[in-house]
Amino acid sequence: MTEELDWRLLDRFLAGECSAPERATVLAWLDGHPFAAQYLEAVRHTLAERDAKPSPRRRPGMGSNGFRIAAVLVLAAGAAALWRVESLRRAPAMREFATARGRRAAIELADGTRIVLSVDSKLRVPADYGRTTRAVYLEGEAYFAIAHDAAKPFAVHAGQGVIWDLGTRFGVRAYADEQDVEVVVADGKVRLRAAGGLGSAGQVVREGELSRLDHTGVASLPRRVDPQRYLAWTAGRLVFQDAPLRDVLPQLARWYDADLTLGSPALADRRLTLSVRGEPVVQVLDAIALLTHARYERAGRSVTFYLSTTKR
Repeated sequence: MTEELDWRLLDRFLAGECSAPERATVLAWLDGHPFAAQYLEAVRHTLAERDAKPSPRRRPGMGSNGFRIAAVLVLAAGAAALWRVESLRRAPAMREFATARGRRAAIELADGTRIVLSVDSKLRVPADYGRTTRAVYLEGEAYFAIAHDAAKPFAVHAGQGVIWDLGTRFGVRAYADEQDVEVVVADGKVRLRAAGGLGSAGQVVREGELSRLDHTGVASLPRRVDPQRYLAWTAGRLVFQDAPLRDVLPQLARWYDADLTLGSPALADRRLTLSVRGEPVVQVLDAIALLTHARYERAGRSVTFYLSTTKR
C-alpha cells in the first residue's frame, strides 16, 4: 500500500470483507503507520458501539456499509495530514547491517543483545534504539539472543509478522521470496502475530517449538522440533532432514552464492537428508544429484538440475 490511503479498502477491512492479499496489505501498511492504526482502532470501537445499539430509523443510502465508509472518511479527513506529518517527524534514522550471499555477520546492540545475521540478509536498527523502545527490522534470516528488559520488550518486524521477545533466544527466517515467516525458539518463548494485527494476541511459541506465519497473517500451531538443526547455520552448517529439493536449493544458492534451478519440475518434491559444512560446491552438487537421482549442468555460477533420464 502506498502513502495514499484507499478508504474503500479500509472500509472492507473494518467489515471483515477483505480478501487474504488485501488484508495482508492493510496490516502491513498499518504496521508502518502507528497513528493510522490508532485512528482505525477508534473507528472500530465506534462501529462496535453503534452495532450494539438499535437504530429506529436510517436515512436512505446509509446502510451499515454506507455508515462504515462515512465513519472512515470523517475520521480520516481530519487525520490524514497528521498521519503524514507525524510519520515523517517520528520516523527514526536507521542503521543498516547487510550481508552478501555466502557471508554472515555478528552484531551486538548497545543493550547487550547479540544477533547473528545469516547470508543475503538485512537488518535495520533505529538510531534511537533502546531510548524508549527496542525494535529491529529484518529481511532474511537472523538469530537473536536478547538482553531482557521487561520495561522495553524487544520486537522483530519481519515480512508480514512481528515477533515479541518474552525473554529468549530464537531464530527468524523471512526472505522476500518465501511467503512464510518462520520462528524457532531455542530458549524461553516469543509471541508471533501479524504485522498491524489490531487486537491480535498472537501465537506464543516456546522453547523447542517452531511456528510459521503465512501471507494471510495466520500462524500455524507450534510444533516440537530440534532447534539446533534449524539454527545450525549460526555455526556454519546447513542441515536438511527429509527436505524437498525445492526448499533446499534456495538455501544452498544463498550459502554458495550460486544460481540453482530446477530444469525438471518433477524434481521439486524429491526429498533428501543432507548436512553441509563448507564443502566445495561441486561436492555438494554431486551429493544432491546422487540422493535425488538427478543430474546437473553447470555454466559458471548457474546450475540446473534435470531428471537423470531426461534428454535436452
